[in-house]
Amino acid sequence: MRIGRYLSWIAFVATGFAVVLLLARLPAAEQNLNHRLSSVSVFEPESAARLTDDRLVDALSAIPLSNRPIRLEWNHGILAVDLRGEEPRLLNRDIALLLGFAYSDVRNVKQVLIRAFESRGERKVLLLAAETRKTDWTEEELALLRQSADNPGSELAGRSTNIRWTITAAGKRWFGNFANS
Repeated sequence: MRIGRYLSWIAFVATGFAVVLLLARLPAAEQNLNHRLSSVSVFEPESAARLTDDRLVDALSAIPLSNRPIRLEWNHGILAVDLRGEEPRLLNRDIALLLGFAYSDVRNVKQVLIRAFESRGERKVLLLAAETRKTDWTEEELALLRQSADNPGSELAGRSTNIRWTITAAGKRWFGNFANS
């Protein structure tokens, strides 16, 4: 009977010793598990080179526009931006920045539509509209466009035949008032 009693105590001590050894190995096992789990990517990050509905506002908010956007729309490769006409002398720069973003920074924009409005009380008055397609531009022309965005005084409307402009009578007066001031 004494031997059975000693055997149970020996088994108990051996089990305790094994538990202590296993607990000592636990941090190493946890590090190994974390390393294996962190190296496996479940989701691929979305490429910043594509414009999507989810990224539209975030992507365009990174552009330092002088005339505040009042509406953005993304529909089947067409980017439509409505701007509040606040700074006439910087409108060309804003359009150049938007086109540089659309045709150089992202790769899935096929066409850009830009409209500028002036607020008159509760109504908006259309000043101008600009429309262009990516196929209208070469890489050299896009580089010149970027340069004109860096020079706020440049006349984009006179230099670029790639943009189809529509300037309303209110827009002509708006630009005329700016030129006279």
